[in-house]
Amino acid sequence: MFAAAVVVALFGSCVCSAKLGGTVEVNGEKLSFGSCRSGAVYGFRGVELSSGTGLRLRIGALRTGAAGVVVMPKGVAVGTDLGVPCGSFSISNQNSTINGVKNVEGKAVLECEANGFKIKGEVTFENCH
Repeated sequence: MFAAAVVVALFGSCVCSAKLGGTVEVNGEKLSFGSCRSGAVYGFRGVELSSGTGLRLRIGALRTGAAGVVVMPKGVAVGTDLGVPCGSFSISNQNSTINGVKNVEGKAVLECEANGFKIKGEVTFENCH
C-alpha cells in the first residue's frame, strides 16, 4: 500500500502513453501514426508524428493559425518544409511533464500540396512529450 501511495505521489494518476487517432495520406499512401513527440523537444511549438513506415510529420502552428508541415521520410535527418499553409492545427499543453517537457494534445486537419508532397487527412494526438 505504501509503495502504491509513493508511485501516485511521484507520478500522479496520469497514464502517459500516447493516444493517436485518424489517418493522413501522403502522396496517396494512407498512414496511421504509432508514436508522437512534443515539438518542444526539437525547438518548435507543435508535434512530431511517426508512422509505422518510418515517415515522420512535424506539424506546427504558423503565425496565421494554420498548420505548417515538414515531411521527413524514413532515414532522413533534414525534412522538407512544405512552405504553404496546410489546413488547421490546434495544440494545448496538458498537466503532465516528462523529462522537463510538457505533454501536448491537439488536432490537425491537413490538406495541401507543395514541394513534391500531397497531404490530406486528420489526426488527433494526446500525451505527446
